[in-house]
Amino acid sequence: MKILLVNPDISGVSVGFSSLARVAPMGLLMVAGSVPEHECRILDMRLEKNSAFEEALRDFHPNVIGLTAYSAEADAAKALAQRAKQVLPNVPIVWGGYHATMALDDVLSEPCVDFAVRGEGEATFPELIEAIARGGPYDGIAGIAFRRDAQTVLTPPRPQIADLDTLPFPSWDLVARYQPYYYLGVMGTVGCVESSRGCPHNCSFCSVWVFNQRRYRKKSPRRVIAELERLPDGIQIAAFVDDEFWVDASRALEIATLIDERNRAGWRGSGWNYWAQVRSDDIARRPDLVERWAKVGLKVLLVGIESLKKGELRSLHNKRTTVNDAVQALAIMRRHAVEPWGCFIINPEWREKDFDDLREFVIQQRMALLQYTVLTVLPGTVLAAQLQQRKGVKVSDIPHSLLDFLHATYPPPRLPLPQFYEQIARLYRETGLAIPSIYRRLVRNGVIPREWLKSEIGRQVVRLFGQLSKPSAYLKAHRLLGEQV
Repeated sequence: MKILLVNPDISGVSVGFSSLARVAPMGLLMVAGSVPEHECRILDMRLEKNSAFEEALRDFHPNVIGLTAYSAEADAAKALAQRAKQVLPNVPIVWGGYHATMALDDVLSEPCVDFAVRGEGEATFPELIEAIARGGPYDGIAGIAFRRDAQTVLTPPRPQIADLDTLPFPSWDLVARYQPYYYLGVMGTVGCVESSRGCPHNCSFCSVWVFNQRRYRKKSPRRVIAELERLPDGIQIAAFVDDEFWVDASRALEIATLIDERNRAGWRGSGWNYWAQVRSDDIARRPDLVERWAKVGLKVLLVGIESLKKGELRSLHNKRTTVNDAVQALAIMRRHAVEPWGCFIINPEWREKDFDDLREFVIQQRMALLQYTVLTVLPGTVLAAQLQQRKGVKVSDIPHSLLDFLHATYPPPRLPLPQFYEQIARLYRETGLAIPSIYRRLVRNGVIPREWLKSEIGRQVVRLFGQLSKPSAYLKAHRLLGEQV
């Protein structure tokens, strides 16, 4: 069987996170690794001209087409499904990933989609491919949905994969031509490792713990090292894309020890910078983790501070961390020359003073790498359920293109929309790397590779970051929807 796996592109619609990072479509790499006996190709439309999709359909002529999408990419994925059926009307289309799991009705509302994979795909996809090759039946495949005689068929849920060490390794060879163009902010080219799945916490805005049924599962330290050893050549950053990398502190220390041993032996990862996502209370509780990891190359930790308001942290976000946790964590990181990638959620109900308070905080804390996102109601989240219960608004009523974390939906902004986006743009213009002394610090500490920034892709990243400081970039998506703004 020939399988074409496609990652959609929304750069023409939204400024979104494509300006902050572009990493390999790990879900597709994992799914491809689950069917080694079949011929797979990956088409990353973020890095292709639009016509490349039809060209791939005609040249490769796949037997199955696989799509993945986050909610912001759902309309782009539907458009790809429609285009695929125009070229290859009899080839089945399978849609998996977060949106297929969290918004199944929306996915199946697209008549060009034949199957949806719910939850993890590494065990489900091979079974589905074999069934498609046989011409069915499909009822015995756990974790899928499909239509039969205009009726939706939901098979029983598939149990989560208990032992993550049994997962296939990502098929990095399938994205080799794209690899030089995968980057993480201004840190350079990136390769990713997923060392665990899920999160034991239950923040109201987050879909990760819902998707993973609030279970935290982890790979062994030896398996994590094996994945690091398989990362592509030429990368500058190895990024752990776990939602919460330091849930298990002893495991984190063991991984650092194994990396240290290999660094001393001169392995291929010597000289890599490391990036991970953790909680501020992890850092405050275990400063030894920062100290140990800094010695093996950790340069940046993404920390979801989210808000400076106690009420928002507790009531709106259900975050269960405090501003004091964040301040302690930032001090610990400064002590060990580890930079924070600070994440803050902009509440649409903020007044100008709230933006001023946030700007003052991040400048006072000398934070360099900053991510200001708008409170976003994702399908399947607690926030979505609250919105429907309290306001009678369904997530399905919100345009998908506005679910990219950088656009206001519900609640509507207190400030006029242009003024609201001007406040966000001003944050990007006046904080972090916009401050020359902070930029020089990151260059000096080896976080920013100056030579890479001078390259073609580096200059492109700088231009993309520039979009975030312009209100017009945010307003574009609203205007494309016909809104008068």
